[in-house]
Amino acid sequence: MIDSYFNTLDLVNGTTRGTVSVAQPDGLVSYEVREIVVTANIFFGEIVGLLGIVANVINVVVFSKIGFGDTVNISLAALAVSDIGALVTLQWFNVLLNPWFLQLDLPFLPLEIASLTAGYPHNYFVKVTGFITAFVAFERCLCVTLPFKVKTLITKTFAIGFNVAVFFAIALTMFPVYYTAYYDWKFDAKKNKTVLGIFYTTNINDVLGPSLFLTNSVVPLVSFIFIILCNIVIAFMLKRAAAWRQMSTGASNTAPAAAVSLKEKKMVKMIVTVSVIFIICFIPSSAMLTARALIPELSITGVYSNINAMVATYAMEMETVNSSITIVVYYRMSSKYKETILLMFGWQNNTQKKQSKSQSSFPKMKPNDLMKPLI
Repeated sequence: MIDSYFNTLDLVNGTTRGTVSVAQPDGLVSYEVREIVVTANIFFGEIVGLLGIVANVINVVVFSKIGFGDTVNISLAALAVSDIGALVTLQWFNVLLNPWFLQLDLPFLPLEIASLTAGYPHNYFVKVTGFITAFVAFERCLCVTLPFKVKTLITKTFAIGFNVAVFFAIALTMFPVYYTAYYDWKFDAKKNKTVLGIFYTTNINDVLGPSLFLTNSVVPLVSFIFIILCNIVIAFMLKRAAAWRQMSTGASNTAPAAAVSLKEKKMVKMIVTVSVIFIICFIPSSAMLTARALIPELSITGVYSNINAMVATYAMEMETVNSSITIVVYYRMSSKYKETILLMFGWQNNTQKKQSKSQSSFPKMKPNDLMKPLI
């Protein structure tokens, strides 16, 4: 299973032209340990991913019910759609890597089918998620730096147009991948029959090499750095506004962030939390890409291939967590979201009944009771 999995990863990155079998050296970690860790990571990701799909469907419905009067709701709904795509494609990816699925007598090669139907689509949605998160962080950054102008700078039309443009623009970056790869029938000597597999055009190195460097390295890094910078600015402005409020009333009114309402500050904190989760969850994949560039032996055929295997599946696991946990953040930090989801599932009435029942349990006071001493 694991050998096949990392051949698939190379197919996803466009560095091989077919499924190959390689002898994996032990390096610092044994093959047996790698097998256990990778299987556990995939199993955990499968469970969290299924829950995440349901959670993001709920997110889309809730934001639709809240309405899109606030532009941030537009972006958060688009973020939920992107997360659904990332999780669904990752679930399909895990199915194709399932050891029991690989043992079936199928008319196609699962590991090669995974490349264009799961691996690349998942990467696409991950990049969309990164840029939408960056846009939401930027919008909240404007709220604390230019609170009186943000509504004119980020309009509803602009927010819709930007989110649609992100989906479309990132899709265009995937064109070289599907231009240089295609499916056709090939003979599989191991199965002794013709099956559906992947082929590459002769100009793959000329087209795909520069394209993958741009889409797999530069594009994710831009969104990653932008999110970090926006959150640094937000933290700085809020801290400065708090310091100004402690000085004097007149000075506090001159602070741009001081003009931000309490509601906006709660929204800013929620977006910062989402951004921080994104940064934390994507550190493993960013670190792995950097390490592989600096240490060639971390490749799938290198001495440290077992470490590569464990870290790569852990990175995918963290991506799954990032796309699944937002519902918890919204519920805990947004009163409007919490109220809407409780009403949607009919829990609000039950909560109100419990509150009214607890209030009725206190004895009613008579007018004369007010005249009685407290002790």
